[in-house]
Amino acid sequence: MKRASRLIRAAFPILMSCGLVVAGAGSTRVGEVRPHKAETPHPYPLGTDERSVVWTDRVISPGAEFIRVHFTRFSLAAGDKVTVSSPDGSQVWTYTSRGPHGKGDIWAFAIDGDEAIVSLHGGRGNGHGYAIEELGHGTSKLDVKEPGPSLEVICGTDGREDAACHQGDSGFDVAQRPVARLLYTSGGFQYLCTGSLVAGSNASTMMTNNHCIATQQEASSLQATFNFQRTTCGGATNAATTNFAGGTLLKTNSVNRKGRKGGLDYTLMTLLGNPEATWGELVPLSRNPIAGELMWFIQHPGGNQKAVGHWEDGSHSVRCKIDTVGATYSTSATGSQAGYGCDSEGGSSGSPILAAGTTKAIALHHFGGVGSNPCLNSGTMMSRVCADAGSLLSCSAN
Repeated sequence: MKRASRLIRAAFPILMSCGLVVAGAGSTRVGEVRPHKAETPHPYPLGTDERSVVWTDRVISPGAEFIRVHFTRFSLAAGDKVTVSSPDGSQVWTYTSRGPHGKGDIWAFAIDGDEAIVSLHGGRGNGHGYAIEELGHGTSKLDVKEPGPSLEVICGTDGREDAACHQGDSGFDVAQRPVARLLYTSGGFQYLCTGSLVAGSNASTMMTNNHCIATQQEASSLQATFNFQRTTCGGATNAATTNFAGGTLLKTNSVNRKGRKGGLDYTLMTLLGNPEATWGELVPLSRNPIAGELMWFIQHPGGNQKAVGHWEDGSHSVRCKIDTVGATYSTSATGSQAGYGCDSEGGSSGSPILAAGTTKAIALHHFGGVGSNPCLNSGTMMSRVCADAGSLLSCSAN
């Protein structure tokens, strides 16, 4: 376990309970929601074929690092489509009918920069069109690491590495693939967390923290990005990514304990499409983690490229391991926590803690700086999540 006397950098909301100081690792705020008014005529104009562009809106939010267009009253005739693209056409997202959730309410995926082009193609039927009432204005870049302060609990030297640093290990490659960066809207802001595909009774079940996503509205705004990572260890080139929209909120358990309820801080939801076919899934373990057990902490720290906590220090002399089990930190569920000295950062919330060398999840990361040791992070033991989630998760004993 890292010692508290080592250098600590932390900037978290502090929770006080029974003399304990807990710094919640938290989501990372990367933008805000701003009003923006635009809409098509209703019905929109007719075109000659599917290639016809019958309506265009330029959506500009000066100074934005990225833009997410929020459509309401979205309804297109069969065969027509709306594209949201960057001005140079390098990024394009396409939406049809009443959107991916079938409700006419769409948080379009992010476009880098401060301008997006919204185009309605086709006009072959008597479609209603769309309205835009607000947008996500990004205050941080989504595609590069940036210098400067960030929410984190890093003691001494940072032991985390690019996921690509272990790409020669086929077992690790399988384990890291189901982990995704989560971009979502909540309470007028844009946030980033981490989540992972896990085995469950519903196809493409995603697991993250309740303090990241807790409502169907937040789940519906989700853009889950897989393979956001460097192509080489210590390199500067990003791998090609794929994105999936959030689906149905299945179950959530609050971050705070209230009487005998809550405090497990997890959410289970589905993703639309079939990401499991490409990216695989992790298996939750119903057994408790073991003190001294080696672990992998796969995360998107600060919303940046995927990293792994394999070592506790920059010199790679101390392996990440489970230090405490069955602990109670702040208002977590009694006896539900596993503690570890592996480095974390805002945006790491919702990361799976894996038994090293496996695809088995033994904990779900959520807190940093717990107990009397500000270098200690913690996650909810997966055994407690399995017991609470029941048949929604397909948990394994070993």
